[in-house]
Amino acid sequence: MKVLAGTVQALEEIAVQTQGQGFSNITPLVNDFVARSGITTGLLSLCLQHTSCSMTINENADPRVLKDLAAWMEAVVPQDGKGPADAQGQRRRYLHDDEGDDDMPAHIRTALTSQTMTLSVHNSRLLLGTWQAVYLWEHRQLGSRRRIACHLIGEKQATSTQAATTQTASNQTLLNLRNATRLNQQIQDRIHPEAWAEDGGNPTDVDLLIDRLHDISDS
Repeated sequence: MKVLAGTVQALEEIAVQTQGQGFSNITPLVNDFVARSGITTGLLSLCLQHTSCSMTINENADPRVLKDLAAWMEAVVPQDGKGPADAQGQRRRYLHDDEGDDDMPAHIRTALTSQTMTLSVHNSRLLLGTWQAVYLWEHRQLGSRRRIACHLIGEKQATSTQAATTQTASNQTLLNLRNATRLNQQIQDRIHPEAWAEDGGNPTDVDLLIDRLHDISDS
């Protein structure tokens, strides 16, 4: 069993420069943050601080998967500046088109996917499947500098010195408990239940001392 040094936190923003629509594998960047944090086991929260890109966990081996995903998204939310057809079959332009035809479609694509995720960390790395990677999915036609807030909460493995200190403290606690049990038994053996009555109802100094020791041993 590993000796742990307690729960700690690490918070950092990482930046990713995208080259336009498409996927950027951010797994190495995130694993680098985890390794630098020194946290070996915990939970990692990722928050993409933008509204026109998203994150996804997907296939990391066959690039055709990502191409098919991009084609599916283009069919569902085309970037021609027009929304879905109304009851008369007409498509009107989006109201929010300040930055071009891909402006509002990028926001819709983000709403259909995810801007946050929580991942497990084990042995100072993301706990992912063999064929999994974490991708930043850029939905704008032009590239941009994207920021991701990484918040890791977990435990660091104790150093040999910390482990020895923890073990010493544990041994001392067990020794204190054992001594307290012995003291309590010795006091119990010496208590004379009728002593108070035999002394005429007046507690003696010895009675008070034993009572005090008894209270201490119980605590």
